[in-house]
Amino acid sequence: MDESLPWHEPLWRQLQQRRAAGRLPHALLLAGPAGLGKLIFARRLAEALLCESPSVEGDACGQCRGCRLFRAGSHPDYSVVQPEEDQNSSEDDSPAGGAGGGKKKKSKVIKIDQIRELCAFLGHTTQYGGYKIALLEPADQLNVNAANSLLKTLEEPPGACVLLLVAARPARLPATVRSRCQLIRFDRPPITLALPWLAARVGGGLVEPATLLDVAGGSPLAALRYADGDRWRRRRELAEGYDQILMGRLDPIQAAEQWTQGDLAENLCWLIGWHTDLIRLKMNPAPHCLSHPDLRPLLRRWATQPTPRVLFERLDAAVRLHTLCTAAQANAPLLLEAFLSEAAGGDESGVPRTPV
Repeated sequence: MDESLPWHEPLWRQLQQRRAAGRLPHALLLAGPAGLGKLIFARRLAEALLCESPSVEGDACGQCRGCRLFRAGSHPDYSVVQPEEDQNSSEDDSPAGGAGGGKKKKSKVIKIDQIRELCAFLGHTTQYGGYKIALLEPADQLNVNAANSLLKTLEEPPGACVLLLVAARPARLPATVRSRCQLIRFDRPPITLALPWLAARVGGGLVEPATLLDVAGGSPLAALRYADGDRWRRRRELAEGYDQILMGRLDPIQAAEQWTQGDLAENLCWLIGWHTDLIRLKMNPAPHCLSHPDLRPLLRRWATQPTPRVLFERLDAAVRLHTLCTAAQANAPLLLEAFLSEAAGGDESGVPRTPV
């Protein structure tokens, strides 16, 4: 079973009280920033609901038939829906091209056929007489048709089923879907809880746990991922490369390729964080906190010339870039080239623009 996380316990107790009172909702929307363990919580809850002998605290026993099947990934009353591999993609889909080899690519969306299969699964009688559990993650990647197909099941859930929708960006879900789910809101834990948890896992590393937590925006699991040396080096290389772009020493088109390496969404979140810090520095030369305190020398230099208005517009452009580059059919390299080129030269205001 995934590790239970200390900041989950208040939410866990609330749900267990509702379950004990027979008021467990048929659909839960687990929403909140990335890096808080929403998927861990959802799996913990799913296993507990399928367990034949849960503990007093409501956790799965780990020993019964239901728990063994769950952990083996073969429980007949449990279904997981995630963006699937695209069966129709090939090496021709990659920028380098190549002979068609049937190479699969990860889809960015949950499709209507997956939801139709899920609804059929939920409509069947449970094999072991308990709950039927469906986990959708990330639920905010349901495409429009898939979301509409899910509505009838949310309105008229068949039998004893529970749907767990996990989303870091719940606003992307249609209001009709959100309104039919009970919201379970995950907030970033207080530093007094998050920092000791993180320090126990990265103590003695190259980066201070407090710095990791700052860069992760207070999300402990994201901070733990940043302790990975490769990730941290990539972030530093991107920052230094962006510095070279702003100084006119690096070709933006060449640099765009570097930004597509690794986790593109994560890279662009860092870019947004840097621009947020630039605004903080512009408004207050000695801010009490920065999201990227280890990059303070670079950030101070970047904040010297632009006006506050320009910095706000650059932040807006970085947010648009993230939104566009994580869309289903985005041409990320082209969008990055446009953003970085405008950052290097810009128009009269120096504002980088991203094409739609």
